[in-house]
Amino acid sequence: MGKWGVLGAAVALARAAVTIKVWREVRRLPVTRVEDGPVTVVVPARDEEHCIERCLTGLRGQDYPDLRIVVVDDASSDRTAEIVRRHAEQDPRVRLVSSSGPPSGWAGKVHALHLGTAEADTDWLLFVDADTEAAPDLVGRLLAGARRDDVDLVSTSGRGTGPSAGWWLLLPPVNQLLFETTTVDGRRGMALAVGHCILVRRAAYERAGGWAAIAGSRADDVGFATLIRDTGGRTRYVDGADSLTTSGLDAFGDSWASMRKSMVAGTSLYAKGPASAFLSLGSTGLAHIAYGVLPVVTALRGSKLGLLAWLGQSAAQWTFLRRSRQPRSAAVLAPAAYVVFGALSLDAAWQALRGTTKWKDRDVQG
Repeated sequence: MGKWGVLGAAVALARAAVTIKVWREVRRLPVTRVEDGPVTVVVPARDEEHCIERCLTGLRGQDYPDLRIVVVDDASSDRTAEIVRRHAEQDPRVRLVSSSGPPSGWAGKVHALHLGTAEADTDWLLFVDADTEAAPDLVGRLLAGARRDDVDLVSTSGRGTGPSAGWWLLLPPVNQLLFETTTVDGRRGMALAVGHCILVRRAAYERAGGWAAIAGSRADDVGFATLIRDTGGRTRYVDGADSLTTSGLDAFGDSWASMRKSMVAGTSLYAKGPASAFLSLGSTGLAHIAYGVLPVVTALRGSKLGLLAWLGQSAAQWTFLRRSRQPRSAAVLAPAAYVVFGALSLDAAWQALRGTTKWKDRDVQG
C-alpha cells in the first residue's frame, strides 16, 4: 500500500483517538439528584400517537416535586391530541396547546417549542422529544448536572430501547462527525446538543431571544445550543442515557430517515444553496465509502496497515457502542458502518439537490 496505506492507517487511528478523547470528556450525569425550583417541560408532538403515551407516562412519573408539562400538538392528523387530553384530565400538571402549524418563516418543531414556552414562568425549561421515555430521576439528574458543570444548558441523547442495526451501522459515523465538528462544552466551533433532551435556564433562553431567534432553522439542537453559547451562556453535552430512552431510532428505516433529515438540515446551516449542499454531502458520502472499503480489501490481501486501519475504526465504534449501551461486538462491523453511512450521505445529497427531503410531510430545507 505504500504511503497511501500509511496515510489511511494514520487517519483511522487519529480519528479513533479524537472520538475516544471526546467521549472521555462527556461526563455522566450525577447519580444524586437536586431540586432547583419549578421546571416546565415542553414536548412538541406531530402525529405521535404511537409514542406519546410512553413519553407522558415517564414525565408524569418524575420524582421531582414541581413539574409542569406542556404538550404542543403540531397539527397532528392522528390521535395525539386525544391521548394528551386524557392525560391532562388525569393530571393537572399536563396541559395541551394546539397549533395549526407553523407560520411562514418558521420550522415546525421550532414553532411548536416556541408556543410551548410562551407562558412558562419557571426558572428552567426542559425540551424533550415525544419519542423519548424518561426514568423517574431524569429531571433531578439533569439539574444536578447543570449545577455540577455550572452551565445554562445541558443536553443528552437517549439510548435505544434495545439492540438495533441503525445504532451499529448509522449512528457511530454520525457520532464521530459530530465530535469532529462540534464541542461538548461549547467552547469552540458549534456547541453540541441533541434534540432528544435539552434543559436550559430561562434567563439564558430569554437573553438569546428564545426559539424566535432561530425561527426557520431545522437544526434545532446544535443551532439552539450554539445560540445560547453565543449570547453568553454556557453549554454542556452529557451522558444521561441511563435515564432516557428513545424509540425513534429503533427501526433501521426510521434511523435512516431521521439521520438523512438531520444531515440535510445541518448542511443547510452553511451550504450556499442546493448545489453546494449536494457537493458537500456527496463528497462526504464518497469519502466514507472509500474509508470503509479500503481497510477491508487491503486487510484481506494481507496488509498489516489495512488491518491496523480496521482496528482503529473498530476502536472508535466500540467506544460509541459502549456508551450507547449497544452490543460492543458490533464494533467489528465498523468498516461496513462507514460504507452504509456513505450511502446515506449520497441519498441525502440527492435529496438536498432536488429539495425533496421531507419530515412528517414538511420540507426540511425550509
